[in-house]
Amino acid sequence: MHYVLSDIHGNKEAFGTILSMIDLKPDDQLYILGDVIDRGEYGIELLQQIRTMPNCTLLMGNHEYMMANALRHPENLHFKYVWRNNRSIHTYEKYFRLSQEEQEKLLCYLEALPVQLEITVNRRKFILVHAAPQELFETENMKCYKLKEFMVWHRLSPFSEMPPRKNVIFGHTPTWRIHKNKHIFHGKKMIAIDCGSGLPNHGGQLGCIRLEDMTEYYSNDGVFTKEEAAEWRMNGGHVE
Repeated sequence: MHYVLSDIHGNKEAFGTILSMIDLKPDDQLYILGDVIDRGEYGIELLQQIRTMPNCTLLMGNHEYMMANALRHPENLHFKYVWRNNRSIHTYEKYFRLSQEEQEKLLCYLEALPVQLEITVNRRKFILVHAAPQELFETENMKCYKLKEFMVWHRLSPFSEMPPRKNVIFGHTPTWRIHKNKHIFHGKKMIAIDCGSGLPNHGGQLGCIRLEDMTEYYSNDGVFTKEEAAEWRMNGGHVE
């Protein structure tokens, strides 16, 4: 089975809840679309856990991108300022509690993270990316980002034109910005899965989707089959 989630943001409890729900088997694969760190307290612990999981692939998010830049180039005040302004204090402090050897291992791990992956499940092609696929770089890059910056920072809209014959799964933009609730959003050839785990005090939660059958898992709301999730959306957030 193939599972995808995104934007844990230091919420170790929510991640543990999702792992208990999906009960990963040795042949399963979990993809995390970035932003494991910052906001919540346990970003460093989560990075260390995920790095050792044999059937888990982490992609780079904008927070990992900021962290790698700020720590690799400490003389660059802009990198430091941008990361600090994105609620990095817990990550920063716990990183420097690590030994120098462990700091370097973690930094090298971040720098080597993929930015985009393509997988095929049940003959359906999926693009996995934190914010926006590279295929839209020419058409949606209004802020003149460099390519990697675009892929981890750009915000897609429900009207963004996706690449042909592929389904894009992304995080970064919280789903409440797209359809006014904190469940996974299904649009035209796009699936948004950042359900606000970084804002648990405001009702945010961690969402995860299984690609074989589109079952949805939520750290607060439980498990929804594809049909139940569709009913939930039709009823404005309530399953009858």
